[in-house]
Amino acid sequence: MKLLKLLFLILIVVLFIFMPDFKSHLNKDFLLVYLIVFIAALVIHFLLQKDKNWFRLDVLFLIGFAIVHFQWSLMILNGVSPIYLQYIYYISDYITFGTWLSTISILMWMLGYNLIPLKKREKITYSINYKKLFWFTLLFFLLFLMTAGSGFFAGSVYKGEGGSATGAGISVYFQLLAQIGILALTSVVVLNNKDNYKGSMLLWLKTIDKKYLLLMVSYILIFLSVGDRGTSIQILMTFLILFGSLIRPISLKEFSIIIVTGAIVMTLIGLGRSAKSDENILLAGANRANLSTNYDITIELANSARTLYSALNNVPQKHDYFYGDLWIAKFLALIPMSQNIYMQLSDVKPYELGSAGYITYLRFGEHAHSGEGTSLIADIYLNFGITGSLVFMFLLGLFMKKLQNELNTQKNLYWLISAGMFASLVFYMSRSNLFVTLRPIIWGILLVYLFTKKENNQK
Repeated sequence: MKLLKLLFLILIVVLFIFMPDFKSHLNKDFLLVYLIVFIAALVIHFLLQKDKNWFRLDVLFLIGFAIVHFQWSLMILNGVSPIYLQYIYYISDYITFGTWLSTISILMWMLGYNLIPLKKREKITYSINYKKLFWFTLLFFLLFLMTAGSGFFAGSVYKGEGGSATGAGISVYFQLLAQIGILALTSVVVLNNKDNYKGSMLLWLKTIDKKYLLLMVSYILIFLSVGDRGTSIQILMTFLILFGSLIRPISLKEFSIIIVTGAIVMTLIGLGRSAKSDENILLAGANRANLSTNYDITIELANSARTLYSALNNVPQKHDYFYGDLWIAKFLALIPMSQNIYMQLSDVKPYELGSAGYITYLRFGEHAHSGEGTSLIADIYLNFGITGSLVFMFLLGLFMKKLQNELNTQKNLYWLISAGMFASLVFYMSRSNLFVTLRPIIWGILLVYLFTKKENNQK
């Protein structure tokens, strides 16, 4: 096992040998080397894992990372040109270096994740009274439904009619509290019922509080019906990761079926959400489906790669590194309205509150008609450059392994809640920023602390 871990360092040395120029013409030979190194590192990583459960934090994170940071390279090597290359003229000059940076960064993540040994599972029984948390969550869910507005229920944002995917005004805060409440409830309910499993998932579901199930299913269906996939995926990810970690392992076959089925359904919803209001969203998506290549199902996620190339085109040649300034907003978000106060007291521009806003500004200026988003490596790079990308990815690997070990030992309730909240965003983390899970984790812990009561905790 030590030899396998040493191979990560050898592969990192190989990458430094094949380090390209910062700005250079697209080099397919180098892209092939980076793809081979990434695949070799994946094989080593999975050989090091002893966990039979496949619905894990590291697996979901690596799938998302591979799509965001390597699908474009794979497409280019197979002669399929990503559409953004046709009208963003400069990004092809940074694809080679961007792929190199993504490869060496994920190797540092793997090194950090595998540095800490996996702890053995322990048998600890919990009994948590979560009635107050349930009613708190239900209250804010109902407040959201009452204030979201007709545009939300009509899916206006996806039909090009404006609006937001989560309502408008105060309803956004109501939705956020309801969402985090449901994620916290999911963590507590699975933990509470982990000893009721008798060999059948359906039978196990019957032992779960029906009020919680009704709330969770209603929440998911409402958001799916208007075309919002991310909100529903977050809850399902938390549920499945906790089920696989705490109840029984989810096999590779089961994992593959769930992922493929989920990808197809979510793709159809994505295609059908711009349909007329009287059309069934799944049927509309099926009618619009035109999957001309093998990459279409994941291309929306993969297109986030352009944000890294935009970042490389701008920093540090045209703008110095931000040294954490683009992360301030994520910490301010822990306190409602504090971002507005911060902007009033400082001379910071709205687009400087985060990497997604800044990258959008680079593309469209201050009056953007749409958002570019961001990606994990772009977010770290804009703040601390190449060195920061390596260091923070290594630390992220350590943190994820800590969460996975906490799921195994189950000794600390708040670490378990943290793992559940982190699980909700782990798949999409690669197309977001480094601290995207900060608010859900802190608020989730706070809700559990205020509105639940641990009645006993015994082995």
